[in-house]
Amino acid sequence: MAMPTILELAQAGAHYGHHRSLTFPKAKNFIYMTKNNVSLINLEETLNRLEIAQKLLTEYRAEDRPILFVGTKRSIRSIVKEAAESIQAPYMVERWYGGFLTNFGNFSAQFKKMRELEEFIASEKGQKLDKKQRAKHQAKLDHYQRFLGGAASLKAMPELLIIGSATEDRIALGEARRLNIPVIAITDTDVNPDSVDYPIPANDDAPRAIEMVLKALVETPVKKVEAKSKVEGEPTKEKPKKAVKKAVKATAKPKKPVAKKSK
Repeated sequence: MAMPTILELAQAGAHYGHHRSLTFPKAKNFIYMTKNNVSLINLEETLNRLEIAQKLLTEYRAEDRPILFVGTKRSIRSIVKEAAESIQAPYMVERWYGGFLTNFGNFSAQFKKMRELEEFIASEKGQKLDKKQRAKHQAKLDHYQRFLGGAASLKAMPELLIIGSATEDRIALGEARRLNIPVIAITDTDVNPDSVDYPIPANDDAPRAIEMVLKALVETPVKKVEAKSKVEGEPTKEKPKKAVKKAVKATAKPKKPVAKKSK
């Protein structure tokens, strides 16, 4: 899909942050205003950061570098999985195993075991197993496929992580930071944006908004990367444009009419 408009993002609820008491101080660079004690995200910054992330992902895809999508939050699992599959990228959505990156060699061995078990069950020897033994092997394979199947295509350590919710998958984010693996992540107002290399400020509790952002991110056409191209970006210092204000007003609940007093 094309880059979403500010109004489309607002209609999807992308601008709603957390209560101001839960707002991380450094997240204020991405906040448009506080209304009814709720921080409202500046959707201009969302689009600016999304554009930066698009360029980075396009470069990685053009160079065929390994990318891993992560989204274990229940409400966005299917969205993250669909985004990853649309560009044939590996993903982890059921559960993040601690040490997946820092002990990647161990998990590579698990991928190998999974493939060997799959081949064994499909082989002639596997077909001759009795019902109980076959069920036992199949249950083990199902467990592998559920939790690790999406990432089984990884041949090497991922060089880029795309996280659907920095709040939910902070362990994955921490491992990536420890190994200096760049991260693109959707960051709500309760997250320190400095902990993410390429933050995209948006409401991580709004599945429609997450879907809109991830679709725009992955559907960017891959072109040959020029040698001089760089991906850079700093929070804009400009005041939000009228478009943000209009979008927020357009999605606000209408006021209830005041009943007139009878004479």
